[in-house]
Amino acid sequence: MTKEELEKKLIVGAKIKIGKKYNNSVYGRFKKDEVITLMNGYFECENGLYSTIEEAPSIPDVDGDDFDSIYHLFGNDFENFLDNQILN
Repeated sequence: MTKEELEKKLIVGAKIKIGKKYNNSVYGRFKKDEVITLMNGYFECENGLYSTIEEAPSIPDVDGDDFDSIYHLFGNDFENFLDNQILN
């Protein structure tokens, strides 16, 4: 799938089944075949003059006090999406 196709599918509420390659090579944070559900994550963005809060499809980070967006999880071009599957 292309980046654009993945961006259209990786939206809030999307369920992703974690693949073996992804689990072994990228984070090891998840279990193989674990299903994660994307939710709204909030991120502070600074432009040098002021900061804004932006939203992106995400999951809570390991500590639960911040978020990992789809770009943190899978790379800016989704090069780390690997063998994960979108279930819906």
